[in-house]
Amino acid sequence: MRKYLLIQVFLWFWGTIAATLLLLMSVSLLQPDILETRQISPAMLKNLQHLQRNIERRAESRPGQPLYTLLPTRHRSHRPKIYLRHNDEQRSVLSHSELKEWDLTLLNFTASAPAQIVDTEQYRAFGPIDIELQGEKYQLFQLMDHRNPRILTKIRLMPTWAKLLTLILASFGFSLWFTRGLLKPIRQLQQAAAALAQGKLDTRANINASRQDELGQLGKDFDLMASRLEAHVTQQKRLLADISHELRSPLTRLQMANGIASDKAPEALSPYLQRVEKEAHLLEQMLSDILQLSRLESQQLTLTPCPIALIELLTPILDDGQFESQQLGKQLNWKPLPELTLTVDAMLLGRAFENILRNAIKYANKQVSLTAQCQDDTLIVTICDDGPGVSEAMLEKLCIPFFRASQARTPQGTTEPGGFGLGLAIAQHAIKVHHGRIQFSNHNGLRVTVGLPIDQHVL
Repeated sequence: MRKYLLIQVFLWFWGTIAATLLLLMSVSLLQPDILETRQISPAMLKNLQHLQRNIERRAESRPGQPLYTLLPTRHRSHRPKIYLRHNDEQRSVLSHSELKEWDLTLLNFTASAPAQIVDTEQYRAFGPIDIELQGEKYQLFQLMDHRNPRILTKIRLMPTWAKLLTLILASFGFSLWFTRGLLKPIRQLQQAAAALAQGKLDTRANINASRQDELGQLGKDFDLMASRLEAHVTQQKRLLADISHELRSPLTRLQMANGIASDKAPEALSPYLQRVEKEAHLLEQMLSDILQLSRLESQQLTLTPCPIALIELLTPILDDGQFESQQLGKQLNWKPLPELTLTVDAMLLGRAFENILRNAIKYANKQVSLTAQCQDDTLIVTICDDGPGVSEAMLEKLCIPFFRASQARTPQGTTEPGGFGLGLAIAQHAIKVHHGRIQFSNHNGLRVTVGLPIDQHVL
């Protein structure tokens, strides 16, 4: 497979350089005529002084001859050129006709300055040095044309701050354009992966199908993986629901046969038949839980919401819980419930609170507490037990079907397993279909917090 992303990075790097140069050129063309001065070297100053003496000797030896004929290199266009500046610009002397095309007025600021190097866009000047010829005072300059293209000279003469600002703007703009195109699919993949991790199996990255680089291929592979994962999980849930449904018929016949056998069996077999009945009842309960969980997960369960007071919803559950906790030598406490009416599926939501409360009673050492209060537009119900709690790593897994955190959550003094691991899973889905949330935390035991939205029009 071709390395499209490598090509993009390569083009981005050189594109940034090209964009920077183009912007520098564009900015330099907008600049007015600019120049740069710096100190002249001793060797160049000595060369100027030598040139001064040569011109003075020629003028003394050839009195009355035009000054421009006395200047050296006047017939060689690529050699240094001489400029004799006079206070009267009309009497200034040029060694070459090309000098007429140059803007020599840029050198006027050097009239009273020492010899130096002056760089302009068209030429480089060395001088001035005072010289007297034929009774007139002049200032001597030696000029050289730039061999680099004029645009590069303009860029070089730009102020340092302007060059730095242009470099930053060009690289920032071009890099921002590139990184946005590079990070957008990565952000889409990250968000899709996070949603998939939360159990939203219908999530897809939806990266642009026309993208042909490695990130585009990664997005297609991710969507394919998510589709297969969704199909696999859906198939498993459907298989589990079908098996549970099919097992109920033979289980019912088994219970009927066990009842007939119990009536006709001798007394010695009675304990064994009672054990069979008990295990069949547990199996029937587990199959019922699996079917309900399957309907909740597949959103096939029909809800029948109706207004019900919170006190009417929770009081029977609390009474049953208090009775159960007393039989186990434990204590269930709750604070007065707020006078609130909810529009919910009472049977489904009541089953959720019953599962959470019975789970707390089962694993508590001595005490279980329940509090309910309204915060803004949300009903917060908190159920705490003083049991061993759950490790932080396992908190997020408590609602996974058939999951048990550890043997520490098995009730003390019993050899029975701590349930099938379906109660909290059913509670989570029941609360979720009511647009609520359930959270688990450790607080001297396990604390379960349920948040349910309140209809603002129902008091």
